[in-house]
Amino acid sequence: MYEVGFVLKKIALIFIIFILSAHSAVSITAGERYPIDRTEYIEKLLQDNLAPLTRYTCTLVPRGFVISVAEEDFFENNSGCITSRGEIILRVLGKILKEVNRECTIEGHSEEVLAQNSIYKSDWELSIVRAEAILHYLIENSEIPIEKIHSIGFGDIMPYENKVTKKQFSNNRINFVIFDYHATR
Repeated sequence: MYEVGFVLKKIALIFIIFILSAHSAVSITAGERYPIDRTEYIEKLLQDNLAPLTRYTCTLVPRGFVISVAEEDFFENNSGCITSRGEIILRVLGKILKEVNRECTIEGHSEEVLAQNSIYKSDWELSIVRAEAILHYLIENSEIPIEKIHSIGFGDIMPYENKVTKKQFSNNRINFVIFDYHATR
């Protein structure tokens, strides 16, 4: 595995990059409101706020509403440090996840060929580190309660390729799985 000190250094680096970032986040405007638990509402938030920044896909599955974004939008090759572009995307996703106010799991999926000198022993380990980095970023910068967000890494064991063509999306992705998205309380 990796040492706690290493993870804390990565988190500190992410925080420093965030502070130094001069780009302002896209704001979510009140505008026309949809019921908070409707899939259409989440899709509208994504279309209005995330679509200008990155390519993403949405999927409804029995476990929830899945937003998939390519890993390359958050990380450089063989790295667990979030890029400044990734931080911009995460600020927008953080606002959306906070607005939706449901439990969410961050899933890392990676099929990277690791460099010979990589600190990671496998793409599975890299996917865990990346999911954790995003989780910590969202907790610290989007004020999402820690009990509402979780992370897990899958490496290459849940490929996307059988569901969409490579041109549409990659197996190297981060999934944001919003649970209980359609429930009314």
